[in-house]
Amino acid sequence: MREISQDELAANCGTRFASDERPSSEKLWVAIDGYVYDLTKFEKLHPGGKAVLRMVGGQECTKEFYALHNKSVLEKYHKRLCVGKLKDSEQNLTNFETSSAMSKEEEQESLASKVPFAEIPLLRPNWVRQPWWTDSHRDFLFDLRKKLSGIQEECEQIEKQGKYVPDELQEVLGKEWNLLSCLNGTSVMPIAQKLGLVLPGGLQPKEFDLFHEYIAHAEFGRRIPVGTRNGLAGGMAISLPAIAHFAGNMPEALREQIVADVLSGKKKSCLAVSEPQAGSDVANIITMAVKSKCGKYYIVNGIKKWITGGMNADYFVTAVRTGPVGSGMKGISLLLVDKSFGGVTLKHIKTSDAMAAATAWVYYDDVHVPVEYLMGQENKGFRCIVANFNHERWLICAGVVGSLRTILEDCFLWATQREVFGKALIQQPVIRQKLARMIGGLESLEAYMDSITYQMAHMDSFTQMIELGGPTAILKFQVTRVMTMISDEAVQIFGGRALTASGLGKNIEQMQRTFKFASILGGSEEIMADLGVRQAMAMFPQHARL
Repeated sequence: MREISQDELAANCGTRFASDERPSSEKLWVAIDGYVYDLTKFEKLHPGGKAVLRMVGGQECTKEFYALHNKSVLEKYHKRLCVGKLKDSEQNLTNFETSSAMSKEEEQESLASKVPFAEIPLLRPNWVRQPWWTDSHRDFLFDLRKKLSGIQEECEQIEKQGKYVPDELQEVLGKEWNLLSCLNGTSVMPIAQKLGLVLPGGLQPKEFDLFHEYIAHAEFGRRIPVGTRNGLAGGMAISLPAIAHFAGNMPEALREQIVADVLSGKKKSCLAVSEPQAGSDVANIITMAVKSKCGKYYIVNGIKKWITGGMNADYFVTAVRTGPVGSGMKGISLLLVDKSFGGVTLKHIKTSDAMAAATAWVYYDDVHVPVEYLMGQENKGFRCIVANFNHERWLICAGVVGSLRTILEDCFLWATQREVFGKALIQQPVIRQKLARMIGGLESLEAYMDSITYQMAHMDSFTQMIELGGPTAILKFQVTRVMTMISDEAVQIFGGRALTASGLGKNIEQMQRTFKFASILGGSEEIMADLGVRQAMAMFPQHARL
């Protein structure tokens, strides 16, 4: 790439304003971050009009550019418009020039953010690594991040345009990249191993652990907008582990085929528990399943609501009442309903994230479900639901923590480049106080997540249900409380840009519009807090006194 002098840059200043006595030229060049860009033709296409470009024609305008745009805009147009490097520039060159000869270490370094606290401790170069992190986690993370970065723009367009996630994208993540397997926990890995899948970073399914899954949810939270993320994997991640773990009454080959089809993106699954009459109060669901006279089917009738991914699902892990009305949790069973059985009708629910989430009403009208599609034991499905809830709540937390890293990174970057009253925002003590609250909250969540994840990884499902139900509920409560705080502080740091769905504050706008989803789904904050304390009291020593 050739070097361009300051004089040559100044000579290509574009057509000036009529009132400007300085000489003009046919070409309009500007310098940003040490690179020189030819905007002569782009001037007519510039969304902000010609005038703002003419004001900086022939000049170094890095400061002016970053007051209006984020780096992704430069990345988008760099190859098309860049004509050289500015000679003797004091600006730090952004690394747009990637090389196929880069070593693995150099490529990974290029994918890691240098912004304080933007990365988990695993990626902080001078930190001593915690014992649960390994090189396989690091390789897994960077390969996953590279793949997700490649579809990030497409996913943002799906979110904006009000579309469902296309089947082609689902299959790329499933069949081509084997990413969907990484969002479903260790219960699907024996089937993934049989299928010969190789996970990101060259990881074999038998080597996959909960910290790999933690990374997967966190990276999806960082890179993929919440509506599209839920459409791609939200319903699947809270239903497929239950199919793999509890659908033991059906022939093994059939169960494995269902799991394989969903992992490949060929089919989709969702969890259908919530009802209009019973949201978090699962013990009082009224969708009924009655045995047919021949004894070969459960006949299901009822309504489910707020079913993430339901509009596009093929399989519905459905909570039903098989015991008498009023029997509470003792009369609940879990069935796997295949839409092809007939009698399943879907209706889209418009929510504040995006149509891409495919949130649905699900209506069951005399759906005949073969008895071998019973998951677990009849009238003992509540235990399966609770065990599944622990994983659901944990993965919600992992996705939130990942998304909060992006928000903190954006706030740091904006505070250092935005000038107000002659100073960068970061020079204002009130802004540093806000950042400190965000850092403290997020770093505390990271430690809590690591602790719970380590315990989950070393407990069987029954022990998890007894020991971790309460702590996981408290974790989710704390995660969403911190998310509320960070969303609020981020909006104040970004000001009007935090209310704008594009540009510099788009991530902040999306969070402040959708952060309450995590506070409600999987059990509301109030239910989580109460559950955590009630479970703690169940183990309270009888004779303890102050």
